[in-house]
Amino acid sequence: MSTKSRHLQREDAKMAPESQFESPKALLADASLSKEEKRSVLERWADQVDRRLDSGSEGMPTYGTEPKDAELLREIGLALEKLEGIEPNR
Repeated sequence: MSTKSRHLQREDAKMAPESQFESPKALLADASLSKEEKRSVLERWADQVDRRLDSGSEGMPTYGTEPKDAELLREIGLALEKLEGIEPNR
């Protein structure tokens, strides 16, 4: 893979993590991202999911995604804890 391709994939991951990673665990397993990049992508991902959940509470249509988004937000939190070496509180 060329350097340019790797750079583009990193940028895609940062802007739209759900389109690049199957799960937060898959993001953690990606050896091409540094710890700081992983933290940044996970935080952006959490913000995106949180905004979707907020929009649902404001009356915008969510098409039944709230339970999935709530679980995804939990998984992102666990991934951030693992990245920081914190024992998750389940």
